[in-house]
Amino acid sequence: MQYLDSNLEFLKERIKEIKIALFRSESYSELQLPNNVISTLQMDNDGNIWFFTSCAGDYADNVEKSFFASLDYYKKGTDCRIRVSGRAVLVDDEGESFLTMSNYSKGTKGRLVLVKLKIAQAEYFESK
Repeated sequence: MQYLDSNLEFLKERIKEIKIALFRSESYSELQLPNNVISTLQMDNDGNIWFFTSCAGDYADNVEKSFFASLDYYKKGTDCRIRVSGRAVLVDDEGESFLTMSNYSKGTKGRLVLVKLKIAQAEYFESK
């Protein structure tokens, strides 16, 4: 059985509850992914968060494939916020398993890119 850090498990549960985040690419490249509201597809046991963000086909080919990024999670009516940051990479969705898992239709395929963000830092805020 794989050992799971209790902090990672806590983050995983909160992110699963909130699901929606503001994505920010923090690349110094002239071409970068736009800031976007994303819906989390999955957070794995290695601390990777998987999600789609919008980016038109030709533009996506010219964007850096690995960059620093952050996600700000917040849901109205909840008393918490989560900010995670780390190294993000663009990933090919071979077999379209993530597209199938998402709520997006196959018609959006050329306008979305799959991103995997490896959490390097996480902050949890709670207001009471």
